[in-house]
Amino acid sequence: MTQAIYDNILAWAYLLIWVATLIWYQRRNSSVDAGSAIMSTYILYAIFSLISINDTLFSDVYEPLRIFPYIYLYCMMMVALSPIIYSHLNPSSEINDPHTRILYVLAIISVVCALFLLPEIITNFSTGFVKLFTDVDAGYENYQEQAADNGDSGQKIRNLPAFVYNTLSDITIFLFFYFLTLKKKSKILVLGMAFSIIVSMALPIIRGSRGSVIMTTLTVVGAYMLFRRFLSNRLNKAMMVIGFAGLVAVALPVGAITVSRFGNLNGGIFGFLSWYVGQGSLYFNNYALDVKEIRHGDRTISLFKRVIDPTTPLNYTDQREKNHNMEVNDNWFTTFVGDFVLDFGPVLAIFIFLVFNGWILTAIRPRDGTMELHQCLLLYFCVCICMQGGMALFSFSYTGNLRIIAIFLLYAYLRYHNALLERFPLIDQKLKDDINEEDN
Repeated sequence: MTQAIYDNILAWAYLLIWVATLIWYQRRNSSVDAGSAIMSTYILYAIFSLISINDTLFSDVYEPLRIFPYIYLYCMMMVALSPIIYSHLNPSSEINDPHTRILYVLAIISVVCALFLLPEIITNFSTGFVKLFTDVDAGYENYQEQAADNGDSGQKIRNLPAFVYNTLSDITIFLFFYFLTLKKKSKILVLGMAFSIIVSMALPIIRGSRGSVIMTTLTVVGAYMLFRRFLSNRLNKAMMVIGFAGLVAVALPVGAITVSRFGNLNGGIFGFLSWYVGQGSLYFNNYALDVKEIRHGDRTISLFKRVIDPTTPLNYTDQREKNHNMEVNDNWFTTFVGDFVLDFGPVLAIFIFLVFNGWILTAIRPRDGTMELHQCLLLYFCVCICMQGGMALFSFSYTGNLRIIAIFLLYAYLRYHNALLERFPLIDQKLKDDINEEDN
């Protein structure tokens, strides 16, 4: 048996095990949800992996495949998926309203920050967006200009509204869909948050970047699939139409950027597309478990580590310079699992995944058939990690740690806000009963 045939057998087996997992999940589950969406993307990435290893111009960039890395990767992804699977196989009927105005304050802050970023979009619309469809080199030039500034990222806050906006980006999407589940909702605020999400996609496009647009799109899809069972049929139908139109609107400029960056190269657009989408599991298989050097958390917990080690890299430029001897770094995708393995080693990464997801499983158990909003936020965080990192890397790395801090600060507030309300209700129960009797 040749190595090429053996590689194809392993890649096909990895694809089929995800197909079997999705079939098992859907037989146990009565609806299509976030778990379905995540597993479907994993199947898509596995298909592109197969295409990539059989591409004559790209097959040589990969080393021979092995069976154990695939087993390790699948098991770790299933551990990360376990809270999502549990929640959907034990569905809650509703989300309890936490009765706090802080959610509306955060939403307004996000919208205001998005408004401050609007002038950049307007100013660069003709050169950054329209030019994508009139000049084949525009996307590449915009990307090169942005990449030149990445070496300074994380050093200081240069734009306060952008800093706050990016820190709250995942919370914005979470609150947008949560507000849609409410019976009484502010249409103006919901539209404002939709505008804020659109800004998060428009800015990277005018800068010639695809990654941020794809990550935001995956997050929106994951969030919708998480919340869809709490939405009315009318809203679900509307979201399907809007979502399809949105995907088309995103695909056009992303496609133009792809043509600009790779259209003139020998591999061709489709070759680079299959390499880009399918490389995660392949590079993980080749390099992630052959740990000769690890980053000791420099990437995944960068800001947290800087508290005790000021020399910790703040961006990928510094990281690649520090760990230039590693066989694979963050210049290639190894999935979010690979990011943790390369940071902590294969054994400690297993421990981290088991402890974190075990805690999430304990924390999200529904009570009386309902889910608290802080439980939903934890589940949403799991969806973000799995949805965003199936193809690429752990997107909460470097300054993305700020998004983790924001999510868990909100979680702590909601968690203990509910506990305080239970212990010290806003209105005495006897007084509430008296008021109800008077109304009757």
